[in-house]
Amino acid sequence: MRRLLLLVLPLIALAAPARAEDRYFAFDPANDAARLMTRGITLQVERGLFGGVRAERLYSTVGAGSASLERDELPGGTRAVLPDGADESNVYRVMPEGQGAALGRALCPGATTVWLIMGRIRAVRDLTVHAVGQGASGQVLLCRTMEYRYRGEWDARAPTRPDLIPARPPQ
Repeated sequence: MRRLLLLVLPLIALAAPARAEDRYFAFDPANDAARLMTRGITLQVERGLFGGVRAERLYSTVGAGSASLERDELPGGTRAVLPDGADESNVYRVMPEGQGAALGRALCPGATTVWLIMGRIRAVRDLTVHAVGQGASGQVLLCRTMEYRYRGEWDARAPTRPDLIPARPPQ
């Protein structure tokens, strides 16, 4: 049995990238901070072999803006900047390439690095996103908390470029 397990584990590891799939979840703003910053977002997420979900990219649902997201950790474990009772723990750094720098400046003016801290991303589940920034002094601060209502999932067989997806999710 042990020998069989040792033979199967490498195959499972190799199959993980092949079985991973991209999905697109759309969200509508549910609080004033989210309405002020966006008229809706779409998250491109990758679902792994065992069902874990990782955000890869954030798109403006009704605009042309987008930013790459990279899994990261807050410096020094500074989760203390989150509001009391916040249980979101998935940390993504907004990458400055493309429109990521502009998104970072809009979310956290003056910050040199911006992170988005989210809860678990799942279909039919609302989402809370905390924008956290680190200034030139190194201090990490909460910039804003945005709440979103789940709107729907885009059809993965639709256009291959999410920036060409229509403003409304398929019915």
